Formats: sequence, C-alpha cells, structure tokens
Amino acid sequence: MRKYIGVCLAACCCLNAAGFKIPEQSGDSIALLNSNVATSFGPDAAYNNPANMIFLDGGHYLESSLTYLRMSKTKYRHYNGDKLTSKRANALVPTFHFVTPQFDDWRFGLSVVVPAGMSMRWDENLPKATSKKFDLKVIEVNPSVAYALTDNIALGFGLRAVYARGEAVQEVSGALPASQDIKGDRINFGYNAAITYKPTSNLSLAATYRSKVNMNLKGDTDISAPAHPRGAFPSGSYSGSAKLSVPLPASLNLALSYKIANTTLLFDFERTYWSAWKELDFNYPGASAAHYRNPFFAAFDASKKRDWKDSNAYRIGVAHDATDKLRLMGAVTFDEAASRADTTGFDLPDTKAVIYAAGFNYKFTDALELGASYFYQDRKARDVSYYSNASGLYPNGKFERGNAQAINLNVKYKF
Repeated sequence: MRKYIGVCLAACCCLNAAGFKIPEQSGDSIALLNSNVATSFGPDAAYNNPANMIFLDGGHYLESSLTYLRMSKTKYRHYNGDKLTSKRANALVPTFHFVTPQFDDWRFGLSVVVPAGMSMRWDENLPKATSKKFDLKVIEVNPSVAYALTDNIALGFGLRAVYARGEAVQEVSGALPASQDIKGDRINFGYNAAITYKPTSNLSLAATYRSKVNMNLKGDTDISAPAHPRGAFPSGSYSGSAKLSVPLPASLNLALSYKIANTTLLFDFERTYWSAWKELDFNYPGASAAHYRNPFFAAFDASKKRDWKDSNAYRIGVAHDATDKLRLMGAVTFDEAASRADTTGFDLPDTKAVIYAAGFNYKFTDALELGASYFYQDRKARDVSYYSNASGLYPNGKFERGNAQAINLNVKYKF
C-alpha cells in the first residue's frame, strides 16, 4: 500500500458553502471574503487577480499566512428520528504569495495555495457504510504574469499546477462485514486569466476566469468483500490499482471597487461551474468478472450520481484606512448550494450559507506589515432524500444547521 508524507494543507469543506472549493487564500481575502478582486492591497493579487499586480507600488512583495480552520460537527436527523453526528474537522492551512518589481510593462508573481479540500468522518453504521472517511487534500502552485496594456488597463495570466490526494473509506457492518479503503494522488494542470480596467483613479472593474482542473487520482485500494457462507456468491476481496476523478470546477468572477476618501467599497460576483461534477465513480482496472459477482464489491464499484448545478456567490466588502498605518476590513457573503437535495450524501453535506468576516492590517514600518482576520460561516439546515436508496444507506432526512470558523495571521514584507 502506498505511503503518504503528511503536509500541513488539509482543509475541510468549510470556506465555501458550495462544494469543496476554497476561494479565500490570504489574510486580506479572509477579512474581505474574496471581494478584493477589483482592488488588491498586497501580493495576493498574484493569485486573486494577477492583472492587479501592475497597479501595486514598485518593489518586491512577499506574504506568508497561516489559517486555522474549525468546522462544527455535522448533525443529521434520519426520517425515523435517529440522530447522527460526524467528527469535528480542524486544519492548519499555510499560503504564500510573491510579486516582483515591474520590468518595462511586465510583472511576475507566484502563489502557493490550497484551492480546495474536504474532510468528513462518521462512526455510526448508517453513514460509515458510504462515508466512514472522505478526505481530499489539494495544493496548487500558481505562477502568474501581468502586462500593462495601457496606463489603466492590465491583463493577467497564470498556470495552475494542482497536486491532489484523496482517501475514501467505506465500512459495512453486519453478519458479513465488508470494507473499502482507497487512496490516490496526482498532479494536474489548468490556467487562469484576468483583466482590470480603471476608468478613473477611484473606480476599478475586473474580470477573472479560473479553468477547470480534472483531478484524476491514481493509487491503490484494499477491499474486503467476503464470500457468501453457502456459496451464493464468491469473494470479491481485492488489493490493487484504483482510479478516481473529481473536478475542481471553473469559476468566473466579475468585480468592482470604488474608493471614497479613505474607504474602499468592494463587490464580487462569482459563478462556479459545479455542473462539471456528474458522478463519484471509483474504478478498479485489475478487477475480474468474479469480483463483480460479489454484491459488496459491486456496491463499492457503483457510481454515485452527483449532477451538481452551477452556483453563485455574492460578496460585499469594505476596507477603511483608519490611519496611515492601520487598515480595517469587513465583509459579508451570500453563498448558494451546488448539490441537489436528491444527490447530497454523507461524504459532502453541501448547503447554502451566509458568511461574515473582519480583519485588520498594521504597518510597523514601510516594509513590514502584520495582519489578522476572522470569519464565521453560518451553514443552513437542509432536507435531503437520496435519489436511489433501496439499500437504505444514504441520507433520507435533514442535515441540521452548522458553522465553520477561520482565524488567519499573516505577514507582508516589501523590499
């Protein structure tokens, strides 16, 4: 079985209500809930909107940040009144951004971020049959370039190198217990593009596009699928290669900002193309026809329909320069759910949410700036009834209201 070296990038699906994508990748983007797309206040422009690198002051920029994520236990009430509770999810997520000085009309950047992630764990018999453990851990290296087309129009482009690793564990209890543990990883690629237009010194308009990345994971699995004691079906136990594909969806951002005196008002609309996720399908290239005659193996192999829908997020932020050294920030986001009520499983209990955030940056010197930010995500309750539930192993009830929180500490350095 493949061994994995742990890195501090595990993230649960708590920064974005729709699915497992995480848009906030810096101290400013947490304080402003990623509404800072039309205007950037630091080197996170390299990721959020590379075109904005042109409008930063001269010099090198560095930012390093660390975010602590905490997601409440997911509570579920079955149609028969049974109450089930998942394990709590916590994670530490580091990010890094760098921007070079301008060379003629060009500027370059580099970001290392965690654009997606999920972590769900259940111990009760009902949910663990399909989702005892479901982890997806993702890290992205995103080099970018910006070009000054005119004094007030800039273009940006980036390449996405996305490393993903996943693990899924299913465990069926009963007279014939069965289980599956599948692990895989791989690097896949995409791109991003951006444009920023400043018709006046106070007004900024921007559009960004981030391409879909198909996270095609390859690895190994151990399946324990016992034979029927009276010979009704053969053993389906399998140890060998496995494949899984999960899309990191494309997204489009349309944003504007307007500065009034010392206050910058920000708005961002994001469309995330979750309709790319049609199914969750595990594949076992080394399996034989005999394996598929075992009902446990066949159940582990069966694809799980997703058919998610494209979702929207609406972000409103404000940044106020209280003094020459202190900037105060706050934001609110309204985030739609991407999953359908009849395809929401225990592995990813997706829901709509409202998110609130605040933060500050303080300049100790012209070169050194420290910041802190916080957000609270109010995850709404949701009724679900899985489309195919003959086995009784899928949700048919209600996921209760929950929450997620993030605390970020960051340092910016200019030289």
